[in-house]
Amino acid sequence: MGITYTTSKGYKAKGYTCPDVVKCYPSITYKKFPMHKVKGPGELIQTLRILPTYSVQNPAIDAWWTFCQFFPNNDNILFSTSSPFQILHGTVWHHKKCVMLEISATYAKMCIIKYGKIECGTVPQATCEGFPKFQINPDGVKFTCLSSSSISEHFVIYKTMNPIITRAHDPSLTQYKDYATSPNGSFHAILAKTSASCYTFFVFGSCSYLHTEAVIKIDDLYPTIKPPPLLVTERIDIKWSPDSRHVAVGFSRGQLTVIDWRKLQGVCSVFEDVISDLELCGPSTFDFDPRSQHCVMAVAANDMILYRINTHEKKKLGCSDNLGSFVDCLKYSYDANCIVTSLFNLRIKVIDADELCSLFEINLSVTCPDFMDVSANLGSIVPNVTCLSITATGEQVAIACWDRKIRILQLPKVLNLQCMCKYTILSVVDPSKIMKLPLPHLLKDYLYSLPFNP
Repeated sequence: MGITYTTSKGYKAKGYTCPDVVKCYPSITYKKFPMHKVKGPGELIQTLRILPTYSVQNPAIDAWWTFCQFFPNNDNILFSTSSPFQILHGTVWHHKKCVMLEISATYAKMCIIKYGKIECGTVPQATCEGFPKFQINPDGVKFTCLSSSSISEHFVIYKTMNPIITRAHDPSLTQYKDYATSPNGSFHAILAKTSASCYTFFVFGSCSYLHTEAVIKIDDLYPTIKPPPLLVTERIDIKWSPDSRHVAVGFSRGQLTVIDWRKLQGVCSVFEDVISDLELCGPSTFDFDPRSQHCVMAVAANDMILYRINTHEKKKLGCSDNLGSFVDCLKYSYDANCIVTSLFNLRIKVIDADELCSLFEINLSVTCPDFMDVSANLGSIVPNVTCLSITATGEQVAIACWDRKIRILQLPKVLNLQCMCKYTILSVVDPSKIMKLPLPHLLKDYLYSLPFNP
């Protein structure tokens, strides 16, 4: 185990059990979700309304695509943003081309839950073109957002003299669809449409402007994956494995691929190699198991069943019972105590990460009576929940909803004595000093939430 520190990049810790794994952390101690905000399991804690306020009544807007993320190592801060969209032909997403809507809907919004108040403010000049994907870097110093041809990097603590850094800039040949920053904070993975018939996968170093670490044409690895026709807006979601070695790409047309970007080769096409005759339920309905370096994933298919798979051995490890509805999005808790799924039928299900059995369920139509089912207006083509984020302890979930609201819900307390001790230690010991604690290496790995399975 080792650790390095710089004032601008936070801390990087290396695993003992899995020495190839490096993760980046902010240079602050962990801050818990406010205790006075905690409620009973299944209860609504807070509803946050996302900017803007004056264009909601515009009849051209069908729905809002909203994104949210808890701040790394600080469950008191929630970043969120939202953009308006209009449905074309009743089947696809399309960004509404209106100058007023673009300006009013593309500001990132930072919500701080503190001392019983919600303190909100916009982040100046932070825009999100198209689907509003942004991500806080694991170092907690910067956050990035994606335009059609570049990644814009902003400092979380805004100063007028701080420059906005544009990376991976390519305005002529590409159309960037989605991106994600690696857990070690060193790389950005981007999927781009480089021609009418080709997707290209790029990995850029987070400190370089134009240098690419990897360039892979998707149709060289998976010939069946092609961009849709021009009038169809393709939804894509990218997620990194915990060891920053593999990248998984989910497509709204039902494919899920895993790429080893260092070897420039495909690892697995999940719905061809592992779960045949089915499709991915949605572009955000998969996640890597944090306990594994890169092999184990949870995947929701369009048969309403959640599968646990090994992408290296290309086999199923288990499956759930029928969930009773399609999945909008899912995510492992930080230490894989559970999997939180958002279902289209307005249910939030907490699922055991190993047995894939249901542990707890929240009925949003009861808990959030103001939540209107999107199918009443637009049918089943649009998810009710576009994104979810879980606190580090796995006890609260923030769901980003199509109605331009973030709802924070209380989940059951799943912490055992070891977990409670862990977060108590993290709240008083900053990441640089964990390695100096008089503890076995395996416990230090546990405090860093590093994977322990190859």
